[in-house]
Amino acid sequence: MKSKGNEKPMPPTEPYLTKGNVLDDLGFSPEEGLEIKVKADIYRDLLHYIKNQGFTQQELGNALKIHQPDVSNLMNGRISKFSVGKLIKFAGKLNLGAEVRITNPQRVAAQKTAALPVKTIKNRKQPTVIA
Repeated sequence: MKSKGNEKPMPPTEPYLTKGNVLDDLGFSPEEGLEIKVKADIYRDLLHYIKNQGFTQQELGNALKIHQPDVSNLMNGRISKFSVGKLIKFAGKLNLGAEVRITNPQRVAAQKTAALPVKTIKNRKQPTVIA
């Protein structure tokens, strides 16, 4: 890879085979991973609705009763700034429903799936999983 300006060239990396859950691979506990996934699911659905409605940042700030910097954080994916509860409150302020569902524990055997081979494709930064 060629470097730009004063940047150091990136060293070649070995492909990494995930164990099946990228959050586990990143070192998050199962509890933290669950919270991150729930938060991301709520955020994705909330953002989808907001974009489909065509809110301006000012309109969204007024509807959610939040200041512009928080609107910017929300629209730019900085969801670490918001709790799961806060995102659910935002949904309520937009007259959206929310549903929380608890599922049965996952079986340990289901988590021990075989890793898929990884192939790095030219001009891509991330490895691509091939089946």
